[in-house]
Amino acid sequence: MHISGLRTAGILLFNGRQIARWASLPNGAHNARPFRGGVLFNDTQADMIRYAARGGGECALPVPRYRADQLTHTDADNSRIARQGFARGLCVLDNDLVAGGSSPSTITLHDFTRRRTVRQVTLTMDVRNAIHGLEVWPYTQRA
Repeated sequence: MHISGLRTAGILLFNGRQIARWASLPNGAHNARPFRGGVLFNDTQADMIRYAARGGGECALPVPRYRADQLTHTDADNSRIARQGFARGLCVLDNDLVAGGSSPSTITLHDFTRRRTVRQVTLTMDVRNAIHGLEVWPYTQRA
């Protein structure tokens, strides 16, 4: 079982008897998980979705950003809002495609083989909202 959290600074591996560090991550990483023999995660401080191969090499794709005059509700108390570019949701669609969520309420489809963003949908420009949970539905286990 792989374990990760905001302050674990990595992905931990529990083999049924003991816990050991499987991979290191920068502070503030969200939604970390094994992917293609490496690690996929939201590098929230850098506003990127990042894949890092365990043997070296990486691919980082930016979270969408908008002009300040396009955003709404920017006058809200800053302690209660998700800032623009805040990367939170993350969902692997297949070995190439990953969906990422961010603020303001944007879902972005990234192709990690071609190393580019292929599509994005923004539901609202309200900066108080961020897409957190993403999942393929209905879930079907692949053999």
